[in-house]
Amino acid sequence: MTERTRPTMNRRTALQTTIGTAALAVAGCLSSEPDEVDFRIGSPWDINRDPLDGGSMVRRLGIAESLLSVDYEANPAPGIATEWDRPDDYHWEFSLREDVTFHDGDSLEAETAVESLERTFNAASFTDLPVESIDATDETTIEIATETPFSPLPAHLARSDACILNPTTFGDEGSVSELISTGPFAVDEFQPGTSVTTVRHEEYYGEVPEIESVRCEIIEDDQTRRMNLENGDIDMARIMPLEMVESLETNDDIEHYMPEIPRIRFLTFDTESEPFDDADVRRAVNFAIDLEGLTESILAGVDEPAVGPFSEEITEWANPDLEGYEHDPERARDLLADAGWTAAGSDDVRTRDGEALEIEFVTFDSRSLPLIAEVLQDDLATVGFDVDVSTVEYNAMLDEVGQGSFDGYLTSWGTLQYPDPDRIAEMFHSTDATLFHGYENERVDELLEEARELTDREERAERYHEVQSIVRDEAPVAFLTNYTNVVATVPELEGYEPHPTEASYGLETVSMNGE
Repeated sequence: MTERTRPTMNRRTALQTTIGTAALAVAGCLSSEPDEVDFRIGSPWDINRDPLDGGSMVRRLGIAESLLSVDYEANPAPGIATEWDRPDDYHWEFSLREDVTFHDGDSLEAETAVESLERTFNAASFTDLPVESIDATDETTIEIATETPFSPLPAHLARSDACILNPTTFGDEGSVSELISTGPFAVDEFQPGTSVTTVRHEEYYGEVPEIESVRCEIIEDDQTRRMNLENGDIDMARIMPLEMVESLETNDDIEHYMPEIPRIRFLTFDTESEPFDDADVRRAVNFAIDLEGLTESILAGVDEPAVGPFSEEITEWANPDLEGYEHDPERARDLLADAGWTAAGSDDVRTRDGEALEIEFVTFDSRSLPLIAEVLQDDLATVGFDVDVSTVEYNAMLDEVGQGSFDGYLTSWGTLQYPDPDRIAEMFHSTDATLFHGYENERVDELLEEARELTDREERAERYHEVQSIVRDEAPVAFLTNYTNVVATVPELEGYEPHPTEASYGLETVSMNGE
C-alpha cells in the first residue's frame, strides 16, 4: 500500500492561489484579419459539424435547429415545430412551420424532418428512448408513437443532438458531409479544430439576425481568450475562469455576464461496498464538508453550494423545501461513531474491527475538480477519514469506477441536458442510472416511473420533489456546488441575454452598438 500523506489545514488558501495557472496550448489561431466578420467569439470547446458526434456548438451558434427549442424558463418551446399534442398516452403529434428553408434553399417538409429524426433515434444516445415509430401524416405533421407512455419526449426533441439536418448530406452510414440545417446562420467556412465562420441566413423564417457574419475560434487557454478580447481580436470570450471575475468587474473596457446554469459538481459513493454501504457514513461526509468555505476559496465566491440536482434559480422542478446539509463536524463524528468507526483522539484516523477508515476519491482533470477533491480531503480528515485523491483522464475514471468496487468519484453533470427532470432518472433509478453507485430504492424507482408517464405538470413535480427529498436523506451522492458560467464581451455588444441552459448563444438578437 502506498503511503498516504495528510494535507495541511491551510491547503485551501494555498490552492486558491494556484487556480487556473496551468495554461493549455491554444488549439489554433486564424491568419485572416479580424474585421472580415461582424462578430467574433473565442471558446475553449471544439466544434463538430455533426450534432450526433459532440456537435452541440452548432446549435449554440445558431447554425442547426431542433424540432423544439428551449425557452428562458428551461422548458421545451416552439422551434421548427410550432405546436405539439398528445392525443393519447402512446402518440404525439408535432405541427411544423410551413416556411422553413434549409441553408441550401431546399424546403423542409415533414418527410424530410422524419428522415433526419430516424437517423437521430438510431444513434446510441437515443436508443434507450421508447420510440416505436416516426411518420409524416401530411406535409406539416409528424406523428411519433412510443412503446410506453413517455412524457419527456418533447424535451428530447429539443436536444442539441436532435438537430434537423438536410438528409441530402447523409452518407451511406449516416455520416454528415456538410452541415446544412435551418438556423439563422449558415456555415461559410469550417476549419476543423480551429474555427467555424457563418453568414446570415437571409431566408430564415424567424427573426433575421442584425449581424451578417460570425466567426467562432477555438481558443483553449483562458488567458489567451481574455488577451484576445482586450486586444480587440474577439468580441466575446466564453467560459472564463472564476478567478478572473474580480478583475473583470473593475475593467471598464469589458462587460461580463455570470449566468447560473443547470450543472452541479457532486461526489458519487459506491453504496454497495464498505464504508459507504452505510447511509450514516455517507451522511457523515455531507456534514463534514464545509461547502461555504469551499465555494468562497476554490470557486472565488461565485458558485453557490448545491442543495440538490436542480437550482431554484433556474427551474421550478427544484424542490423548494429541500435543505442542504449544514457544516457540522461534530454531527459527522457522532454518525461515524454510531456506525462503529471510532478514534482514540480527535486527530486520529478512525478504525473499526482493526480496519482504518482509509478511502480514495477519484476525479478527472477538469478545471476546479482536482482542487475541490483536495479540499474534501482536508475536511474529511478533521472527522477521522484518511482520504487519498487520484486524478486521471475522464474515460479512465469511468473505466475504474465501472469495473468494480470503489469508494467515491468526483464529477460534474448537466442536470437539464434536455429540458425535463426525467434527467435525474439517469442519476438515481436503480436500472436506468448511468452513475456507478449501485443505489437502489424501490420508492424512488416508482416515483420516477410514474412521473415519466404522467401528463399533468404539477403531478409530475410532486414526484420529482419527493425523489429529491429521498436522495438528499439517503445520500447516494453528496451534492457540492452549482455552476456559473462567466462570459466576457466588448462593451459595444447589445441585445445579449445568456440562455439558462446554454441551448443557444442568442446571436440572432445581438448587435454591435445597435448597428
